[in-house]
Amino acid sequence: MKNTKIINKNWKWVFSSFVLLSVLFPLEVYPQVGGAFESKVSRLTDSIVTIILPAVSILGLIYAAILAAIGDSDARRRMALVLGASIVGFMAKFIIGWLKSASGVGGF
Repeated sequence: MKNTKIINKNWKWVFSSFVLLSVLFPLEVYPQVGGAFESKVSRLTDSIVTIILPAVSILGLIYAAILAAIGDSDARRRMALVLGASIVGFMAKFIIGWLKSASGVGGF
């Protein structure tokens, strides 16, 4: 009985993730809609860089600020890590372009 609860819980997680991705990125989830593979990957990368990364970094900074306000001793370290990850996240589009140009695929 315990295993069926775990399976049902995992199935709910997979299904809810698929529904969320279907709503956020319909052209990437359903391959019959849209164009070539490269344009789909480009749209997915742009969506991640412009929507998800800034939202996650802002939430991380808010979380670290709340921890600092509460008086957590590791809050300063966490805030530094979140700030570093946020900088990398905001520069991701340029990093991806640089890697593409370095590999000869394209880029800027």
